[in-house]
Amino acid sequence: MKSDLITIYITTSPLEQFEINNLIGLYLPILGNLQMSITNIGLYLSFAGFIILMLNVLPNFEKVVSNK
Repeated sequence: MKSDLITIYITTSPLEQFEINNLIGLYLPILGNLQMSITNIGLYLSFAGFIILMLNVLPNFEKVVSNK
C-alpha cells in the first residue's frame, strides 16, 4: 500500500462562501460599549462603491468644448 498516493480531500459546505466573517473589530467600552467591525460583506460593498464612484467621477475630468 503506497501512502504517498493517498490524498485527503476536505469537503466544505457550498454555503460557506456566504458566511459573514469579522475582519477587523473595535470595542470601545468608554463610549457606552460601542462595538464596530468590518466584515467581508462590508469590504466587498466598499470596493464596489469605490469602483462605481470612480466610473462616475473620472469621465467628468475631460473638458467639454461647445460648438458655438
